[in-house]
Amino acid sequence: MAGRYIPGAFAGPGMGIVPPVPGAYWAIENVYYHGEAGADVPFGDNSVAVGLSADIWITALAGVYVPGIDLPGNWTYAVQGILPIGWTGADAVVGPFAAHEEMAGIGDIAIAPILLGWHDDALNTFFSTSLTVTAPTGRWEDGALAFVGLNYWTFTPAVAFTRLFPEHGLDFSANLGIDINTKNTDTDYYSGALAHLDLALTKKVTENLSVGAIAGFLYQVEGDDSDFADAHDGFKGRSVAVGPLVQYKAKFSETTEFDLIFKWSHELDVKNRMKGDALVFQISGKF
Repeated sequence: MAGRYIPGAFAGPGMGIVPPVPGAYWAIENVYYHGEAGADVPFGDNSVAVGLSADIWITALAGVYVPGIDLPGNWTYAVQGILPIGWTGADAVVGPFAAHEEMAGIGDIAIAPILLGWHDDALNTFFSTSLTVTAPTGRWEDGALAFVGLNYWTFTPAVAFTRLFPEHGLDFSANLGIDINTKNTDTDYYSGALAHLDLALTKKVTENLSVGAIAGFLYQVEGDDSDFADAHDGFKGRSVAVGPLVQYKAKFSETTEFDLIFKWSHELDVKNRMKGDALVFQISGKF
């Protein structure tokens, strides 16, 4: 039931754009998530927690490098890396006892060695495809309520699309991916593959200010594998989240510009997962 994806938290304008100009691009994404699960949920040693609630803070340092490779047909190659630093606080009833735990540290590092983007000649239509590999580098302890890593590998193939309508100041973007996981060898728990779709529609209000709406959809296409999951029909999860977005372009000079994005993602329909809200503040730019 646990996963790396927070519905809607990573939705936003330009999801299908791989920068066609060579260089190094950076982003700092701060995510706060509060969620609760009223029913029984599994965690280490085949134990079961009741009434689990968690607060999660993640600061993800992301970088994209576009080398000066001249590919034919308006294609661009890039690589991406993400270093998350996180804190988790969790409360639950485990058996006859109430428990509270906290953990902080470096999370699971993600690298996208394959990131290919295409754009049309007018730079209005963008398409990208990628493969992201997330390694179990984060802190995790068997039987703990709180963790900043998941203790298994994840491979995420994804496709993304962005269509700009400059005459209307609109940006429509979508990203579709699937998280394919390995088994957590410490708990012998296998989290089934998760498909997720992010959507964003953004409208320019002024030259620098845009507002919009985001949506995130998660659907577990493969059941979990464990004694607990087998007794609960694979314990497949799903979630739907929606929320607003505000973007501001801060220009300091002709060559220095930062993108500031604030968004709120509220989960509406959830099954076999925690249900909650995510607040995200992102700042990005080019070196």
